Amino acid sequence: MFLADGGLGSLFGGGATSGVIIGVIVLVIIVFIVVSSITSKKAQKKEQAKRKKVVKEEIKMYLAAEKKLKNIKIEYEKVYARKGPEYKYRDVFDVIVQIFEPKTNDLIQTSAYEVEGITTRADKKTYTTAWQVNGELDLDETKKRIAIAEKKIKLSKDERKVLKIEEVTKAKEQRDKLKQEQQKLKEQKAQQKSMGKTIESARIDETIKSTAVKFVPKRNK
Repeated sequence: MFLADGGLGSLFGGGATSGVIIGVIVLVIIVFIVVSSITSKKAQKKEQAKRKKVVKEEIKMYLAAEKKLKNIKIEYEKVYARKGPEYKYRDVFDVIVQIFEPKTNDLIQTSAYEVEGITTRADKKTYTTAWQVNGELDLDETKKRIAIAEKKIKLSKDERKVLKIEEVTKAKEQRDKLKQEQQKLKEQKAQQKSMGKTIESARIDETIKSTAVKFVPKRNK
């Protein structure tokens, strides 16, 4: 009996220890998941804040170049990511901003812009995104389009068809424009490279000429 009791005690004691170990492991996993989630959210917020700052600067540069508006303050009113098959591989946003006079804080105007993020691969593990303003949008149309996308405004079947056709047409025009700009940039780079080679070749020729010694035959006396 004594041996039997001892055996049962050892069995239950081992089970309790295993339960504690499993509980500790589960707790560690939960803590790890929570910490990872918090860290990820913080990183996302940091990246989002950085992105918003960059886009603000791009809009400021666009306004300075196109509207001659300088020394202004910009605040976001609405940012909407476009959705649909035509935007599957493109990060395009409708961005509505309020433009203020920084000293008086008076509202100058509210405007809408199409902003696109173009992502390129820097190396095997790193990607970089450059943001650009494709152009100014009609404010009322942009607000209406966002409201429709967020289902705040209901459209008839025919109206949805017309809107879809317009969006596809605009997206195609934008893609064609982007391709033309990329081709133009490629040609400019090739031209600059060619000019660089021509200049370098001319410099080498000039160096050879300046260092060359002219052969003058001598007559034997």
